[in-house]
Amino acid sequence: MTTVQNHIRELLFEQDCVVIPDFGGFVTNFDCAKVDKLEQYIQPAQKWLAFNGLLKNDDGLLSNFIAKHEGISREEATQKIRQFVDEAKRGIRVEQHFHIDGVGMFTQNEEGKIQFHASEQSNFLGESFGLEKISIKRSNITQPIIKVDTLVNNTVSQKTIQHVFASNDRDTSAIELKVMANRVSTTKDKKRTPVLKFLVAMVAASLFVSALYLYDNEKNSLSSFNPFQFSQKQPAEMEAYADPVPVDTATPIAVVPKVDSSKFVKIIPAVKSIEKSILNEDENRFFVITGSFGQKENAENQLETLKRKGFSHASILKPSNGGKLIKVSAGSFNDEEEAIKVAKSINQNAWIFKK
Repeated sequence: MTTVQNHIRELLFEQDCVVIPDFGGFVTNFDCAKVDKLEQYIQPAQKWLAFNGLLKNDDGLLSNFIAKHEGISREEATQKIRQFVDEAKRGIRVEQHFHIDGVGMFTQNEEGKIQFHASEQSNFLGESFGLEKISIKRSNITQPIIKVDTLVNNTVSQKTIQHVFASNDRDTSAIELKVMANRVSTTKDKKRTPVLKFLVAMVAASLFVSALYLYDNEKNSLSSFNPFQFSQKQPAEMEAYADPVPVDTATPIAVVPKVDSSKFVKIIPAVKSIEKSILNEDENRFFVITGSFGQKENAENQLETLKRKGFSHASILKPSNGGKLIKVSAGSFNDEEEAIKVAKSINQNAWIFKK
């Protein structure tokens, strides 16, 4: 079963102010996303919650919300709110605290005044649903010692590389490199010397034989060493040419079929209108309230929105009987049934205020 606490929590996502009659009112305030360099975290955008014990007059917002979602009358919803208030006051007085899940906790100080502590995990901004605080602290990273053993010319060379980073900012660093290698023994150089001598002798012998062959061959001509090739002059090939075929490059002409404009029917968009049976304002007793605001600027913005939608009789109702919230009315009616019909056609959150 849905409790009054759940209704209060759901209503805080939709409204900036929720009043609990004879107890106090919750007020939400927007705070944009920020980066805290000192604490090193990123905070998403949020609507933080405050409590004002002076907002005790019933504006009908909470009772109308409960009646609509539970399918009960407004009187029954008001009775449930009274029971919730009595339970909250008794918990604060007897147990020194009263907790609302997802909203916060109420306590009582030495002077007997109620104090509210908002829940740190609560964020009533729907656009930030699921976003959490992200830490941007750096973590210490130390690279391990790397040892590489390589085999070079049948001799082992050991290389040790060590990187040490002293701090997160890497202001000081030390790199230690130690390479130990044994030189190649001179005995292996002596083994390679006969092989080199044999190769040199083979090259010299081949050059000597080539020189004798060129000297004895009288038919050979020195011009044969000329890299240029001589060939008989060949007659030039005749190139055939053909007259180009003329191509018609005339600009194409677009043919547009004639259309009889008399056959078209002009479509006029239908305008949705709401019939209002509004009488003299002095005789009207029932007002269709679309919102309650703590600031006059927000109420005026709501009034302009209603007038743009066609509610020319929209007006602002000033707070009465010591109230703090400004109500915005879409129109006033003498018949309650007619006012209820108009309220349903405007918005699901619209409610009726009886003056």
